[in-house]
Parts: sequence; structure tokens; C-alpha cells
Amino acid sequence: MSQEFSASPSCSSIYTGFDVAAPGANTGVTGGITFGPKASACRVTVALTTSSVLNLTCTDGSTTHKWGLKESGALNAADIYTFTFAVRKTADGLKGGTGLTYDLEVETDGVIEVLMIEEVQGAAI
Repeated sequence: MSQEFSASPSCSSIYTGFDVAAPGANTGVTGGITFGPKASACRVTVALTTSSVLNLTCTDGSTTHKWGLKESGALNAADIYTFTFAVRKTADGLKGGTGLTYDLEVETDGVIEVLMIEEVQGAAI
């Protein structure tokens, strides 16, 4: 028996990749993602062919910060992981006043089996 589910209006697919060659070690995978104008959450689901650390980068256009997911520990090859963290695009209420752009990097150049990035707003969290 198969079922189809429609996406919640409070959850938007931002990026989906399957069997994607990493662009190189410590290089952005998506080319940069901005999220909706209000505060929301980003849900990342990822599986890698080669064990590697997955990092989140965040920039306001002049300063970039990099944070390791899973306590900067390597994700095991062929396991699937899901991470959720707060994101926002606009400068409203953001000290410094500049919108933010996000990206993901793997520290080891290898195939990304699956990478799904979703923006989740409101009660869907």
C-alpha cells in the first residue's frame, strides 16, 4: 500500500540533492541559501558516502562564521542524520542589521548520498 503526503504549508523544500559529488573539501555545497523574512528553523537531512564532519557556514556578506554539526564530530558513512537549527534572513531584530546567508560544507571531499534542506515555520516544528 502506498500513500502520498502533501507538504505542510509551514514547511518548504529549499534544496534537495541525491548522489551529489561534494564540490571539494571545505567548500559550500549549495552556493548559499537565504531563508524567509521571519525567524524560522532549518531542517537538514544528510547521508554521506565517506565519513566526514559537516559544517554550517553563516555570512552577513562581510563576516563568515563556521560551526560544526554533531559537536564537530565526523558523521558516519552510510548513516542518515537530521539537524534542526534557527535561521533568519532579514535584518529585523538582528544586531548588526544585515541579512544572513547559510551553506553547508563537508570536510572530506566525497559523495553526498542525500542532502535535503527544508525551512520550517510555526507549529510544524
